[in-house]
Amino acid sequence: MQTFVLRLWLPDFPGTLGRVAAAIGQAGGDVIGIEILERGAGMAIDELIVVIPSDAENAMEQLIAEVSQVEGVAVEDIHTVALDRPDQSVLALDTAARIMESPRDERLEATCELVREMLESDWCTIMRRDAAIPLAVSGDVPDLPWVIAFLAGTTHLAGDAAHEHTPADIAWAPLDLLDAVIVIGRIRGAFRLRERQHVTLIARIVSSAFVGFD
Repeated sequence: MQTFVLRLWLPDFPGTLGRVAAAIGQAGGDVIGIEILERGAGMAIDELIVVIPSDAENAMEQLIAEVSQVEGVAVEDIHTVALDRPDQSVLALDTAARIMESPRDERLEATCELVREMLESDWCTIMRRDAAIPLAVSGDVPDLPWVIAFLAGTTHLAGDAAHEHTPADIAWAPLDLLDAVIVIGRIRGAFRLRERQHVTLIARIVSSAFVGFD
């Protein structure tokens, strides 16, 4: 079997998702997972996990062709993933569990690595708000001085309002009990609201595990 993650823009009204599923069926695919990443202005951004028999030729091209014929639907991204890759919500829970199962003195590094993996991102760093030295890093942070300046500009933001003032290719969340922040970046594709919410919740879990951390 081949497994694809298919991220779509589609009109947010009844019946659209059913037509998308039918189109995927026409391409020989089966939807095994779905996550609504964002909704607003009459549109939804959904992420579907689709499996197709491994002997299907040009499976990705056929998926795009069939889905694109559904009125009002646009493909934002499609890529292959491991066969057992769960949907976003299960993946977020698995990430949080794996972080908490890691040794305490390795937990910040594990957080960076696992959150980066969860979001299929290019880099991740955890930094104290009062220092310019990262506590943990995964991947190549492209411009550390910019990250430091960005964090300085987030001090007055809180809640979902913070996401509205964040570049599309950056996600972040406070680790309040550490007086630190986790920042994630990627080149391919914008971070959507549900992904940002998952990062915020994981950050709360990680932060609470470091009460009394020096």
